[in-house]
Amino acid sequence: MTVVEDAALAITAAGTDDGLLADAELFRGAPDDDVEAVYDLAADRYDHFRELWLHLAGAGAEKAMLADLRDVLRPGAKVLDAGCGTGVLARTMLELEPDIELTMIDLSAAMLAKAGDVPGEHLQGSVLELPFPDGAFDVVVSSWVIETVPDPMGAVTEYLRVLDPDGHVFYTFCSLPHGWFSQTGSAWLRNTVGRDFAGTFLDDESTPWHDCGRSHLHRFSHGLTTEVALQKCCSVGARVLPGAGWPSQPPDGRPGSAA
Repeated sequence: MTVVEDAALAITAAGTDDGLLADAELFRGAPDDDVEAVYDLAADRYDHFRELWLHLAGAGAEKAMLADLRDVLRPGAKVLDAGCGTGVLARTMLELEPDIELTMIDLSAAMLAKAGDVPGEHLQGSVLELPFPDGAFDVVVSSWVIETVPDPMGAVTEYLRVLDPDGHVFYTFCSLPHGWFSQTGSAWLRNTVGRDFAGTFLDDESTPWHDCGRSHLHRFSHGLTTEVALQKCCSVGARVLPGAGWPSQPPDGRPGSAA
């Protein structure tokens, strides 16, 4: 089944043909390269679009991130949600471990306001220039963020900078599938994300990654989404050989498609 067929089935199952997709017209007023304006405009409807994205492609990567978080969240852990959006992931982390010390940062004031009910520190700012000292956090998470910034490598480098020496970084992002067939089949979805959400599907050369015994990378939905785990020892760089050494299946062994 192609990505487009998967998308059509997911839209039908979610009952969103005349709802969420029609709301895409809300975003046509913001220039694609003004990420702050795009997400200020998106804030009121973002959670609905996020739910649709998980149906279409993002569920596998997000589930992998949550599984990683279950393993490392502890009472008193200092956690940074980098690009927190409306606070969906932050709320989930507090359900997993209510006693974490949570800090949330987002470029969009409107998105950050939607997370106002989440306990913790709220800051407006860029993930490319985090206003925190080195080693400030035990865990840094970033969900569907690095593909919206001009320097994904720089963002992950910042995540590692503010990480404690024994800490963990987890991030999910939109990734460019390997092969002509997968790229052609996903073109509609990739163009929609790029047009309405300022998102780029990162190719291998743009993917922040460090291959060592303390890191992992898993691809989902025919390569459209990726989840990465790093630790402080990692120093990110480009992966220039397409697919070389990269897992072709999620960690549970199912074919590379979101659940």
